[in-house]
Amino acid sequence: GREGLIPLWAGEGDLATPDFISAPAARALEGGETFYTRQRGIPDLRNALAKYHSRVFGREFSPEEFFVTGGGMQAIQLALQATAGAGDEVIYFTPAWPNIVGATGVAGATPVPVRLEFGDNGWALDVGRVEAAITPKSRVIFVNSPSNPTGWTADRETLDQLLALARKHGLWIIADEIYTRFYYGGDRAPSFLDIMEPEDRIVFVNTFSKNWAMTG
Repeated sequence: GREGLIPLWAGEGDLATPDFISAPAARALEGGETFYTRQRGIPDLRNALAKYHSRVFGREFSPEEFFVTGGGMQAIQLALQATAGAGDEVIYFTPAWPNIVGATGVAGATPVPVRLEFGDNGWALDVGRVEAAITPKSRVIFVNSPSNPTGWTADRETLDQLLALARKHGLWIIADEIYTRFYYGGDRAPSFLDIMEPEDRIVFVNTFSKNWAMTG
């Protein structure tokens, strides 16, 4: 609502979807692939996602670990509905992408902000503030790293601390790693996939929209 404000949280680039994606999509439509699909996603796609994640994160993944949704927002909504509901609290870090607050409300839960600190080295998270925000009603820590809109990116130590908190208090982590390849320090940003154990309660969200210019 502020005049002249540039909405940096709208994560959309200015490049058209590349032809190697658009052309096969057009051929699929012309070929009649317009019917209901597999609810968990086309098997070939889930296999490709598993192989892609194996290349990027350096560990093996099974196609059974992947569910394909209509978009990142739907994935976030489903993750919240699966982990929190009426009377529950979801901790998130602010300044934040505004839809996380809306999605939490739709799930019936209460969003609880923990403010990032801004200093000479950019944005930083005080994990002590996160623990102070935990109550008996807490169910989820929503971690968007790299962050929209601040660009804050959790380092390995911070991820370790957040995971330890989640384990200690029996919380879920929803890891929004949609911008993980948008990282100046290397091929990708640090991830909970680097440190988690199989039994850890973490749901990951990613999309085609950022890496492959497919926001539409």
